[in-house]
Amino acid sequence: MSLEPLFIQAKEDTPEVYLSISEGSRIRGRSLPENAYEFYKPILEWVTQFSSANIKEFTLEICFDYFNSSSGRYLYEMLHRLDNSANKNYYKILWKYEKDDDLMIERGEALQSLCSISFQFIELSS
Repeated sequence: MSLEPLFIQAKEDTPEVYLSISEGSRIRGRSLPENAYEFYKPILEWVTQFSSANIKEFTLEICFDYFNSSSGRYLYEMLHRLDNSANKNYYKILWKYEKDDDLMIERGEALQSLCSISFQFIELSS
């Protein structure tokens, strides 16, 4: 299966997104899109195609300054789709956060509790 990488350039209120089977995948920045559904739709479509493929070893780096509740809903949906994959035991989420950013730690822990994908929490040095 050939699944093209997905790249979305960061803007003031939306994160940078790079999803790839063969290279490092990441979502980082802040997520306050005016229309969260429209922003996250191509990401969810990519993840749906990816999770139906027989891909092993996938790591997704997630590093947010902030995300609003509607973005959180679609992040959950993305993780839920990955979690329904037959290969979910080979997937890993690297949840990166700034030192003392308790809100992002809590949100990462909340998302982790909703799926069985392995999370690794990484504090960024200032």
